[in-house]
Amino acid sequence: MAKIDISKIEGYADMTPEQKIAAFEAYEYDDNAAEVERYKNAASKANSEAADWKKKHNALLSEEERAKQTHEEELADLRRQVAEMQKEKAVTANKAQLLALGYDDELAAETAQAMADGDAKTVFVNQKKFLEKHDKAYKASLMGQGTKPLAGDVEKGGGMTLERFRKMSPGERFDYSVKYPEEYKQLYGGNE
Repeated sequence: MAKIDISKIEGYADMTPEQKIAAFEAYEYDDNAAEVERYKNAASKANSEAADWKKKHNALLSEEERAKQTHEEELADLRRQVAEMQKEKAVTANKAQLLALGYDDELAAETAQAMADGDAKTVFVNQKKFLEKHDKAYKASLMGQGTKPLAGDVEKGGGMTLERFRKMSPGERFDYSVKYPEEYKQLYGGNE
């Protein structure tokens, strides 16, 4: 509520209480109620508009946040797919190298997957299986080869023997060492 400015009333300080009451009753002040009401309405309208803009801003912000979240989910999905593809590529490359070393298909696939997963224990167990199988096959192949006949003068009845070699002339021995150098070194060590 507005207060009355007593400095505008002449002689107020010297008045008796009855005179002051009479002065107040006779006092006329400017009625600003219409202007105050207009200011109140303008303030109310401005507050309402500000609330509307805030709602619109929050709605837009929510859309932006939703779009950002969708974008982040898509990006995470793409990253996961790329990681899976890189892992598959590594498995395929490792499997090809293991096959080239002589692994069978199943063992190569299992070992390559273990390598990509970082499972060293499985890699070593499979390496041991491979080596055992490889060694067994290699020994069997060596056993199957047996002793092959020595190269020699086929016209004289087959492979060279030490007795036949000793009966050869020095020229024939030289020709034999030139024609069959490996057999010559292997059997005779280059010594006669």
